[in-house]
Amino acid sequence: MANTYDWRINALNAKIKEDDKDNVIFTVHWSFLASDDSSPAIQASSIGTLGVQYKEGDPFIEYADLKKSDVIGWLEAGIDVESLKKSLDNQIELKKNPVDETLIPKWD
Repeated sequence: MANTYDWRINALNAKIKEDDKDNVIFTVHWSFLASDDSSPAIQASSIGTLGVQYKEGDPFIEYADLKKSDVIGWLEAGIDVESLKKSLDNQIELKKNPVDETLIPKWD
């Protein structure tokens, strides 16, 4: 079965006042999580930021009216989500079938 994915919005940086608008978001801090269908699930995640810019004439959403789905729309428009999914899928596969290990010498 395919992995499942979920966005987390960790924080939003905003200009207190920009032109005649309040709380204008300029940076989204995000996490993107992937889980397989095993029990317990094997998970992988990636974190990052995305700069967004309000331009005069663009539809403006007041912070009080802003929904997670609005912010996810910004993320999906500004990030290569398919590439991100492939990277997380690879991380999960490496957890299932590791190719590297860490050896800790017991010298002295």
